[in-house]
Amino acid sequence: MRLLYVVANAEYFLSHRLALAKAAQALGFDVAVATTQFKENDYIQIGRIKSFLVKFKRGSLNPFVELKTVFSLLRVFREFKPSLVHNVALKPALYGTMIARIYKVPSVNAINGFGYIFTSYHLRARLLRPFVKYALKLILNHSHVSVIVQNQQDYLTCKALLPKSNLYFVPGSGVDTKIFYPALNKGAKIFTFTLVARMLWTKGVKEFVEAAKEFVKNNPSQKVRFLLIGSPDLENPESIPLAILEKWNEEGIVEWLGHVDNVQKIYAQTHVAVLPSYREGLPKSLLEAMACGLPIITTDAIGCDEIVNEGNGIKVPTKNIESLKEAFEKCISNKPMCKLMGNRGREQAENLYSSDIINLKITNIYNKILK
Repeated sequence: MRLLYVVANAEYFLSHRLALAKAAQALGFDVAVATTQFKENDYIQIGRIKSFLVKFKRGSLNPFVELKTVFSLLRVFREFKPSLVHNVALKPALYGTMIARIYKVPSVNAINGFGYIFTSYHLRARLLRPFVKYALKLILNHSHVSVIVQNQQDYLTCKALLPKSNLYFVPGSGVDTKIFYPALNKGAKIFTFTLVARMLWTKGVKEFVEAAKEFVKNNPSQKVRFLLIGSPDLENPESIPLAILEKWNEEGIVEWLGHVDNVQKIYAQTHVAVLPSYREGLPKSLLEAMACGLPIITTDAIGCDEIVNEGNGIKVPTKNIESLKEAFEKCISNKPMCKLMGNRGREQAENLYSSDIINLKITNIYNKILK
């Protein structure tokens, strides 16, 4: 059986889907991925997985650019002849499923949250929203199409939007609990709050920075670090300008370190992981933090609220700087509570969100579809 992954970004495939692709390979699938250009060293990681270059432009609305992408994907289908297609994110889901239906190939579509078009208040996003909804209904609402969502609210949304599709709920893309493990505060002398994410406004980065400033102003004698880990995403209209990130860094309240390959090493020097996002599928950065035995602070937004439960962290209202600052104060004043929350998070990472569990659920969906 030939399994094709269609992913809009090569880096995302490596971080979120490579383990799944290798699990499918181990079950006997001939696996390929159609995505953007890998770096030279990436080919060592992907091993025997075939790769096809498709130049997705995630933020593009240029019809000529999009047609070129579709024709590139058509060539991949003709050459690889997949038995099953797994599309990841909205644009791959629309293009990959459209072509899969032409070739009468079943498709699986991972809708990992609804992204910029469904979360932004920008005029562009509001104008695009009804057209994207219509396109989803037209292309994905079919009995040969399966959809995987990561949280209960998206499940209900897709159930109403795509009643003919086969709908599955799988919580996240999994975390490798052997790579991400408790190594708390090795060498960390100062209590540290860390936000790991793409540097987008919708990740709550500004709220993190403003809450950090309020904390420092109200607690001038308290030694504390606030770390921002991640790069801007130039293809996303919500990307934070580089000049603003550099300005925050120069002000000295938060430290922006940019992209870091070894996030586990950063979490080993962290006391609390923070993500004040406006909406998520299921945030992988927080799952990785939980696997590292860290307590988490996040929001009551879709995709975030489900991850905080049974004592593994603190949930605050979305876009509420005062509540976020108070959560910082609560953590730093109650270290035993943080330890208990971190232990509980590690248990959940092992029992609910580990890569082995998540990959088994998805490969079972593959086998069900093919039977």
